[in-house]
Amino acid sequence: MSRITKALPSNKTTTISLSSPITNKRSQSSSSLISLMRLKNQNRHSNVNLVDKNTTSLSQRINTSKHLTEQRAKARDIILGLQRKNIKLIAIDFDNTFLSIHTNGYYQGTADSLLGYIRSTFHYFIQEILDSSAFNQTLHVCIVSFSSQEQLIKKLLQLAFKTSKTDRIIIRCNTPEFVAHMDEDFLGKEYHLSSVVTELATRRNKTIKPNEILLLDDDVQNILIAEEFGHKVLEIRDEINLDILKDFVYNNLPDS
Repeated sequence: MSRITKALPSNKTTTISLSSPITNKRSQSSSSLISLMRLKNQNRHSNVNLVDKNTTSLSQRINTSKHLTEQRAKARDIILGLQRKNIKLIAIDFDNTFLSIHTNGYYQGTADSLLGYIRSTFHYFIQEILDSSAFNQTLHVCIVSFSSQEQLIKKLLQLAFKTSKTDRIIIRCNTPEFVAHMDEDFLGKEYHLSSVVTELATRRNKTIKPNEILLLDDDVQNILIAEEFGHKVLEIRDEINLDILKDFVYNNLPDS
């Protein structure tokens, strides 16, 4: 910056300060350079954060995909084991078995609100059965329940598996019509199972023997009664998973 001293008529002097254009340009250039460096650093940090997020997201997708593949493989192994043991009808209880909760047979909510309560074990298991070439040929599935809400269960199956094949899953519930014809001599789920076997024989020309039925139920009484009638059984508890089911099929389920 230069300083100019000018004489005035009053014999007073004044000093006028002038900024050098060169100095201003240098100052502006330095400020621009600093701003540019800051912007580059911000972009660098943003890119690093973006890479971290993308890497994490990819890792999560890979882990999810790997888990899904593993679970489906286990379910297929279970189905193969059941076929080797000559199981032809898999009967699954609804409350506290297919679902992790009990609806008490009078659920007031919508079917889609129950999707989150479907046990993952049965979701993978049934999905692989539906995808199997054996389904509806040598391997059949039914839901047997004391609940009266047959339409709720039917809708839930449609929402959960998103395939028209769910129509081939036979549902036996304590609807007024079903109960009206129920024989008092039948205990546990026996009337339900007998009705399913009859439908398979008359409508699909399939013969199912008592020892070719596997009942999956959380009720010990139903399990004991089914055993007395010659069915294969597995009591379902909260800790059920595909590993437990696979171990049962390969190491504990008797040959039919």
